[in-house]
Formats: sequence, structure tokens, C-alpha cells
Amino acid sequence: MLLVPVVHFIIFWGVVNFNSILLSFKGFSWEAGETVSWNNFRTNVDDLLFAFRLGDLRKAFVNTFITSGFLILFMLPWGFFVTYFLYKRILLRSFWRVILFVPTIIPAIALTTIFKYMITQQNGPFALLLEWISGKSTPAFLQEPRLMQPTIIFYIFWTSFGGSFILFSGAMSRIPKEIIESARIDGTGMWSEMLRIILPLCWPTVSMLLLLNLAGVFTATGPIILLKSGSQIDPGIMTISVWIFTSLFDNFSPNLYGPATLGLICTAVLFPIILVVRWLLGRVYANVEF
Repeated sequence: MLLVPVVHFIIFWGVVNFNSILLSFKGFSWEAGETVSWNNFRTNVDDLLFAFRLGDLRKAFVNTFITSGFLILFMLPWGFFVTYFLYKRILLRSFWRVILFVPTIIPAIALTTIFKYMITQQNGPFALLLEWISGKSTPAFLQEPRLMQPTIIFYIFWTSFGGSFILFSGAMSRIPKEIIESARIDGTGMWSEMLRIILPLCWPTVSMLLLLNLAGVFTATGPIILLKSGSQIDPGIMTISVWIFTSLFDNFSPNLYGPATLGLICTAVLFPIILVVRWLLGRVYANVEF
């Protein structure tokens, strides 16, 4: 049973990442062919700095931090908040559990297709609702620069509850009922219970999700490629991972070295930050076993 995931890890994580590290030190010229040296690494860095000054790469960094910041600073607290109220057995809690979890099990390509139909088709549900309310036609959410990024953020908000919801639900369900009953007897309200009892007891799960989201800052693409399939991706909505994906080929010539270098730089920058944040999160609440 373990053979398949182990082989998958070795091939698609170990080999791929090791090869990416090697590519960041390589270069290519028609005279010398493929070479390996620090000079090639410095050349790739100069190319990346030039792309940053042009603006596309700089905008990709900005969009990456917007997407990751939304996931870390809003979606995680919001997911914890919603899960807590479902944990408190609110009305129709089973129905809400299904509604929140369904987008997680639907294939991404199907979900993005449904979403594009809803917001772009003139006879789609959103267009009909907007025309009924205001009498206006549907704007081009995926074409107008000022609307593309908010549309992507809304899609992330709509579809990103599932994973954290399952983990938060599991952590909260393990809390002994005696602790909650004792707090209720002492007159603890819902807000105090959530912030002073539930949150500290669930802190290992919260800190793990924070670290996972922080570790995935530079790989947070959102649904950009799927929502913009079949057309050139606008630089205004690119993230770092999408920029790397789209820059792999330049005029049908392989361009692997610059993107690999950027990936290695992002890893080198993020690694010490992860260690510091992990240390800080470990000092917020003491570990509790129950």
C-alpha cells in the first residue's frame, strides 16, 4: 500500500525538485551547448531583475502576495469561525457541511467551467439575476483588468473552505465535552469560548495550516490557468507560479534556466522565514494533550 505513494514522492517530488536545482545553475549557448557554472546562475539573476524592472514579474509578486495574504489572513480565520458555529450545532448544520464541502470534491476543471458559465454567459444565472435587479448586462469579469483579480479572489473564497473545514472539524470534535460544559457552567459566552478555549486547544491544527499556507506562498496560483484557458494570460493577474509556467517557452525554445533560478531563490528566501514563524507559533500557546 505504501509503494505507490513512496514511488510517486520520489519521482514527482524528489527527482523533479533535484532537477530544478540543477537547472538553476545551467545555461545554454549555441557555441558551447549546455553549461554548468556560477556564471550562468548570475546571468539568470540578471535576466530576472530585468524582467522585474519591466513590470510583469513585479506584478506577479504583488498578485502572489495578494492571493496568499487572502488565504492566510482571511480564509483561515473565516474557516475557523464558520467551523466553530457548525461545531455548536446550529440549525441545518448537516446541510451547511455538505454545501461547504462539495466544491472540494468536484474536479477543478468542472468547477471552473461551471463558474465561467455562471458569470460570463448572457443567459447564465448571474446575468439573469443582475439584469433583473439593475437592468444592466453582465460585465466581462475575466476580460476587464479591474475585475479579473477580484473575480479570482471571489472564486477562491467560494471554493476554499473544504480542506481547512475538515481539519478544524476534526480538531474541535476531539475536545472533551467536559471542558465545554465546565466553561458553560462558569458563564462563558460563545466568543470567549471560541477565543479562549477552542482556539488554544485547536492551536496545533491552526499553526499547521498557517505554516502550510505560508510554505505555499510562491505556489499559490489560484484558478488562473483554468479560468483563462484558451487565451493568453493577462500579466495583471499572473502570480509567480503562473509566470514560471508561462515563461518556460519563449518563441518555442525551451527556457528552463531562468524559471528554475527564480524557484530556487524563492525557496531560499522562504525557508528561514518558515523556521522563524514556526518558532513564533510554538510560543503562542503551550501544547495541550487530551
